[in-house]
Amino acid sequence: MTRIDLCALLRRTRVVLLDFDGPVCDVFSAYPAPRVAADLCDHLDTHAIPVPSELRNLDDPLALLRRLHRRAPEHHPTAEAFLAGAEIRAASCATPTPGAVEVLTACARQARPVAVVSNNSPEAIRAFLTKHGLEKLVTGVFGRDKTTPDRLKPDPHLLVLAATALDTPHRECLMVGDSTTDIQAAHALDMSALGYANQPGKQAAFEELGCQAVITHMTDLAHALQN
Repeated sequence: MTRIDLCALLRRTRVVLLDFDGPVCDVFSAYPAPRVAADLCDHLDTHAIPVPSELRNLDDPLALLRRLHRRAPEHHPTAEAFLAGAEIRAASCATPTPGAVEVLTACARQARPVAVVSNNSPEAIRAFLTKHGLEKLVTGVFGRDKTTPDRLKPDPHLLVLAATALDTPHRECLMVGDSTTDIQAAHALDMSALGYANQPGKQAAFEELGCQAVITHMTDLAHALQN
């Protein structure tokens, strides 16, 4: 943990916003993201939708979706429908990140609302939560809109939607994410951010962005909430 004491950060937090892929689960653990991106290209090929050669090397399906939308927005519905289905398939095989259930349970006991704010499909998120009996522990799900992939994080749009729906000032929300885009989106709103450094190199990247605190395990957050 860095920057400030995590317990002190939580004392000024009314609402916790969790990214989905990482803090809640490793959504592409069984259906890897590079495979999803390749399958998306293959799917578009079968619909005679051209995919530029420079985009075929992308291993991030969300980045691919956004780049395709910029080039040919008329084909976005086809790409979006495939990716949403692939995410639902991936989420059906995923398991909760160690400590994630404890975080949700601790927040529920404290009557501290939790929202999932993610670039992933909201249908995939809800399917995962329902499968694992976690839906009642989450106040809201704010995922990718089917028509506006340009409003995904690091754009703060989804965080604004969550804070507004929960009637909470940005400064009283805490965004928990494992990507620099989560931190950038939060800081664009002067919102506190907790970096989840689940891979080597992430802690330094979070600290460089001025992240208020960094954890390496979701159990760190669970223990802080429980204490």
